[in-house]
Amino acid sequence: MSSEGNSERYRITMDALITSMKDLMPFLKDKKVFEVYVNPDHKIWVDSLGKGRVYTGKTIPPEKTKGIILSVAALTNQIVAPNRPVLDADIPKNPYFPKCRFEGNLPNVVPSPTLNIRKHPETIFTLEDYVKQGTLTETQYRVLIDGIRKKKNIIAAGGTKSGKTTFLNAILNEISKLDDRVIIIEDTPELQCTAKDCVQMRATAEFTMEDCLRQVLRMTPDRIVVGEVRSGEALALLDAWSTGHGGGCSTVHSNSAKDTLLRLENMTARVSRNPQQATIAQAINYIVYLKYTGNTRKVQEIIELLGYDSVTKKYSYRSLASPSHSPQTQIQTQIEKKQ
Repeated sequence: MSSEGNSERYRITMDALITSMKDLMPFLKDKKVFEVYVNPDHKIWVDSLGKGRVYTGKTIPPEKTKGIILSVAALTNQIVAPNRPVLDADIPKNPYFPKCRFEGNLPNVVPSPTLNIRKHPETIFTLEDYVKQGTLTETQYRVLIDGIRKKKNIIAAGGTKSGKTTFLNAILNEISKLDDRVIIIEDTPELQCTAKDCVQMRATAEFTMEDCLRQVLRMTPDRIVVGEVRSGEALALLDAWSTGHGGGCSTVHSNSAKDTLLRLENMTARVSRNPQQATIAQAINYIVYLKYTGNTRKVQEIIELLGYDSVTKKYSYRSLASPSHSPQTQIQTQIEKKQ
């Protein structure tokens, strides 16, 4: 088909999507809403700033939900079928609502069509904004600014909805003020960087995170940024960070700052028989743990890794800017590795 034909087909499909999404549109346009859900019972739920997750009191017919999923699949050149009833996609930019991350499921993996739409942030929060909101303390802010300028490698850790990616964007905002070449790797494009010298790479099923990280080392990076490490790519990132590429940042899903170390050990163990605790301690400087409580997010703890003792099998670290420790009384503490 000609490009003109493709353009016309795209327009028709986008119009069909907009029509199907009429019931969801008010929530997608609400700047406080960052996630919209449709469950198998057809109820529409939203997650928003200040209110958290709530049922809207609205429902959407299952045939409309299915139509939305099929339209998004067509717009992103994917196929949803009985043997492949799930869809993972980015809804392309359009004038009707902001760019969104889309997850759709059709029977038989679910009783009735379901979807999850996560809006990409339209506004980048700065670290100064986090201080004003109470997410960061003044002391934590100064620690992070100093770490960024000194090219410390930073992991933003936390559970679901803790705001790890948004926080990484705030760190990138500070990095962008410096004269560094930044290479960003993601499988889901969510990070925004205004650095003058920046390359953003997207991992795919065919060209993985590990492939991207190997390629990055040939691209003369000053700072290597990975949206999230979930598996064996953690080892490739740690190797890069520990061999002269400081000042990077990434996110890890974990339950505490200490648990982040164990999560990284588990991820590296998937691709290496040799224990990687020493590499973890060498590559990572700061772990920033964010926690979502009720409707608020806070930086609960920042720890600085100081090393790993292979004899005692313990990490050494110190707590920075912890609410329960003043900088003058911080002492070296140790984490015992879980057996």
